[in-house]
Amino acid sequence: MDLSHSADQLALQEAVGRLYAKESHPERVRAAEATHGHDPALWDALTQMGVPTMGVPEGRGGGGARLADLAVVAEQHGAHLGSAPLVETMVVARLLAAAGAPGEAALARLLDGAPAALALRPVAPGTTVAPLVPGGAVAPVVVARQGDELVVALDPAATPKATLHDGPVGDVDLDTAGERAVLATGRDAAGRFEQALDEWRALTAVALAGLARAALDIGVGYVKERHQFGVPIGSFQTIQHTLADAHTATDGARLLAYEAVWAAERGEANAAALAAQAFWFAGETAERASAASLHFHGGYGFMLEYDIQLHARRAKGWRLLLGDPRYELRTIARRRWLTPPADTPAGSPAAPEGTAGAGRPGDDEDGREGAPTVAEEGMDFALDPASEQLRREVRAFLAEHLTDDIVERALDTGTMHDWGLHRKLCERGYLAAGWPKEVGGLGHSAVATTTLMQELYRAGAPIDAMNMAAMVGATLLLRGTEEQRREILPRILAGEVLCALGYSEPDAGSDVAAAQTRAVRDGDQWIVNGQKMFTTMAHEAEYVFLLTRTNPDAPKHKGLTMFLVPMSLPGIEVTPVATVGGERTNITFYTDVAVPDSCRVGDVDDGWSVMHAALVYERASANWGEPAQLVELAAQWAATSSPDGTRPFDDPVNQERLARWDTELEVGRLLLYRSAWMAASGALPLVEGSMAKLALTEAFVRASSDILDMIGPHALLPRGEATTVRGGHFEHAYRHAMVTTIYGGSSEVQREIIAQRGLGLPRSR
Repeated sequence: MDLSHSADQLALQEAVGRLYAKESHPERVRAAEATHGHDPALWDALTQMGVPTMGVPEGRGGGGARLADLAVVAEQHGAHLGSAPLVETMVVARLLAAAGAPGEAALARLLDGAPAALALRPVAPGTTVAPLVPGGAVAPVVVARQGDELVVALDPAATPKATLHDGPVGDVDLDTAGERAVLATGRDAAGRFEQALDEWRALTAVALAGLARAALDIGVGYVKERHQFGVPIGSFQTIQHTLADAHTATDGARLLAYEAVWAAERGEANAAALAAQAFWFAGETAERASAASLHFHGGYGFMLEYDIQLHARRAKGWRLLLGDPRYELRTIARRRWLTPPADTPAGSPAAPEGTAGAGRPGDDEDGREGAPTVAEEGMDFALDPASEQLRREVRAFLAEHLTDDIVERALDTGTMHDWGLHRKLCERGYLAAGWPKEVGGLGHSAVATTTLMQELYRAGAPIDAMNMAAMVGATLLLRGTEEQRREILPRILAGEVLCALGYSEPDAGSDVAAAQTRAVRDGDQWIVNGQKMFTTMAHEAEYVFLLTRTNPDAPKHKGLTMFLVPMSLPGIEVTPVATVGGERTNITFYTDVAVPDSCRVGDVDDGWSVMHAALVYERASANWGEPAQLVELAAQWAATSSPDGTRPFDDPVNQERLARWDTELEVGRLLLYRSAWMAASGALPLVEGSMAKLALTEAFVRASSDILDMIGPHALLPRGEATTVRGGHFEHAYRHAMVTTIYGGSSEVQREIIAQRGLGLPRSR
């Protein structure tokens, strides 16, 4: 996995960015609106650089660039609101080059500098006029699917259309062309057309992500400078939270768009589904990001002299080129869950619309095995061999050791822990999978350990204790005393003892640094008094990792000290708390508890820095596996026929809702793995980890609720009821999802981090 551009791509990005900054600034974009959305000077500059045909093989007169290189250009095109049919021309050029002799004459026109258009929807039988065609108002080369033929028409009559600022769109009469050639017929025509259309989807998604980022940058810059009531409006919490959501979605849209490009280039089985997902999500994100930025401009945003309105109109226009976005959701659903014909490889160019079945990354059946290897540098979304091997090992481990009885017992008791499974996990070294081998770990990268955790989450393994033990163990490894590392750490690694986290308090919540549990020094020990909330696993743990206040006169982050306190000490009381999610947590009370100084972890009054790494670790381990499995189970339920022969999946509303949540969770997965990739590269992804947690938990809550809506009242019946759906799984997920937006830092806290540390906004008010 590598989510960075190659050196050559970075150079290309810089060169194309300079060209667009000069040739596609806002004044030029405005001027192009008077010429059907086309800027001839911009087009001339692009052709002089060889950009439109850079994807044509070098032997055919092009630049020999990969689809990923075209995506780099498309991102700049979107960011600068390029007023020319660039994406369409790049896609058509690749299609014509692959078509061979029938496309030679048309390809020659493109190599000479002519723009091209791609009719995104087939022309109806008996019809000569194609639907609205991007680039159709100015392009002398038009490719369209007409009946069972894929044709290229030269110099057809075009009628420019005044659209919502989405470029040179027009109606095209194919029968008025000066020359017309058939590129393919029948099934081959359908396959080539769908392949070109999906390349257009993926590249346009990248362009929309670039547009979204540019619009967001304008909005962020404005709210930093605009003052109301004596302060920057960027300090208003509502504005910060909205922009944090937009920032997260924009990063996710970019990752999804580049993943779609990568999958198309490799011929991945899920490439067709990803192309549709990327186009839909990037369009939604661009529209929302630009609308939010415009809104925060207030009345100025509606003045034509301000640039943000250009982005808002272009975002809407590009998004509608394929029609109602709801239909794209239905396309996603068909591609994700319908099985392809037995004689058609999934994702092959010959697979007709709606038949490209696709699994998710990490599925055995997703076609990733045996996929061609791309040797060139650039973004690579595949798991590295070590991570892939660990994934397979974990699946085999779970098949052997995770039984239905274990899962049922955890759900019945609310204690998400099983001693037998926990010890087996520890025996395999999974608790310390990411630790260096020289200190007893397996030496896996953060990408591999993220893969490990997602497999456990996906299987429903009760691993709350494992997560906490790993956090405490890692902290002891880094900040513990020699005695703690010698006496306690090996027992944690062996699965002999558990550790609970004593952070939250009744009046502190997510503001952990406001802790008031007092520890007063008394010789070689400390006297602790106070109360902790949500001390999950305290009733099973031998130790509690306790945050205390040791200096009430210091700033709240400076007067904290951490202790690893034995739960057996006199004065500790544990009171169970049942939650709406069905899990047990605890309130713990500490009354004159005498804690030896040898239990202290780190320096006195330095507890915040001791705890900080653990919080980062917790946020970086966001849960994709559980909600992703929920959507898959819901899709399976929807595909089951009723006694009357109908299926819930056949309802377009259900297709839309399943596609939406599958797409949003894929975005969350990419944000999660970006965080892991950064950590594996030596970075500290605090903001990126917050983005992943925010995206995944919020999507989990909305998806679990919407799935209940889809299934109906029977889905509300809990486990044990005779007529419950899927053993009450959906009902439990709905209840459990609610708390995921709280623990590990609430969604509001994550938005504060993203807004202030990621976007540089001032402290909120």
